[in-house]
Amino acid sequence: MIQFGIFVALLIAIALCFLLIPLWIKAKPIAQNDESINILLAQNKMQALKDELENGIITQIQFDALQNELMLHLHQDLVSSSEHIIDDTKGRWLALPIAIFVPLLALAVYSIKGDLRAFDTPMVTAAGTPKTAADINAMVEKLAQKMAQNPQDPQGWIMLARSYKVLKRYPDAVSALRKARALLGDEPQTLLQLADVIAMQNGGSLLGEPTELVAKALTLDANNDMGLWLYGLANAEEGKFGEAIGYWKKLQTHYKVNEADYTEVQKLIDQAREALGEKVASVKDPTTPVDASGRSLHLSVALDDKFKSTVSAEDYVFIYAQPAQGGKMPLAVVKKQVKDLPIDITLDDSMAMVPNMTISSVANVQVSARVSKSGNASPQSGEPIGKKQVSTLIDSGLINLVISETVQ
Repeated sequence: MIQFGIFVALLIAIALCFLLIPLWIKAKPIAQNDESINILLAQNKMQALKDELENGIITQIQFDALQNELMLHLHQDLVSSSEHIIDDTKGRWLALPIAIFVPLLALAVYSIKGDLRAFDTPMVTAAGTPKTAADINAMVEKLAQKMAQNPQDPQGWIMLARSYKVLKRYPDAVSALRKARALLGDEPQTLLQLADVIAMQNGGSLLGEPTELVAKALTLDANNDMGLWLYGLANAEEGKFGEAIGYWKKLQTHYKVNEADYTEVQKLIDQAREALGEKVASVKDPTTPVDASGRSLHLSVALDDKFKSTVSAEDYVFIYAQPAQGGKMPLAVVKKQVKDLPIDITLDDSMAMVPNMTISSVANVQVSARVSKSGNASPQSGEPIGKKQVSTLIDSGLINLVISETVQ
């Protein structure tokens, strides 16, 4: 705080020097009397006119006219010089008001536009110090205490929720955003943030309340980027890939073709089309090696003999992985047909519908293979299905998955 005050005082002093010094310095005295110079010049001019008259260069009439003109100019010059007498004290009275007003004005502007936290020594010191996990938790708890004392501040609750989200304290983030919503009402951005953290609390699933919150946000702001993104994911999670594509296409119009956001949305659209069995030009080349840093699951999928007489070769087969606990958002999905069975297939991170919801992001997953006559990605009662829980950390070999049950 002391250093800050010194810098402020120094800057104000410099500004005052530019303003006060010109007012205070006396004007330089005139080196020679202007009146005597004007009279001397007029006398010389008059003598020249007399010489021209005597030598016959000009007539008497011209001489009289030039003499009158010369006397008129001399009179004007003498009057003008008398008006330019320098008062070396003029303007000095402004020095005192300026010296007082400028610092006060600077402080007033800073109090409105500046950041008063600069005077908070602990905060300034902390800002320049690398934060440990303990420091961050302490700061969040301090903010939580402030909110307990001032619970009517909706922006404070939103800030606290964001802090909890960074710390992955999703239940606390949900609680803070519910309080913000109670104060703000159904404001689109608050609804979407609430839907997002509830989904994270549920293991990434947007089904249920998150979907309802996103739908409500879109009724208030139909072009909201986050709303279109999340509602597309919610529809994809329900197996409504056609509807998901519609929302993502609308979102895509908000970006230019060469922007990163446009490309990310296009990946989602391509994955949804692939899940619908459509051919997509931009799908990953199967000869391209998978990133070694990511995990993959190698499946051998087969159909139990008891179903072979009840299914058609053209029926669709959905092969996918989901988190074993929490949400049901597919981590990877492939669409084939019964005629392709038995089949060996690899599910990896490149098949994720959401960048941070990949096979590598969870330790335990459920792999499933389901036969569908309609091609609907949502399970229907009575459809043949096979399920198995595996570990992405341990199960690195071939996993046998047999479609031997029915959807209840």
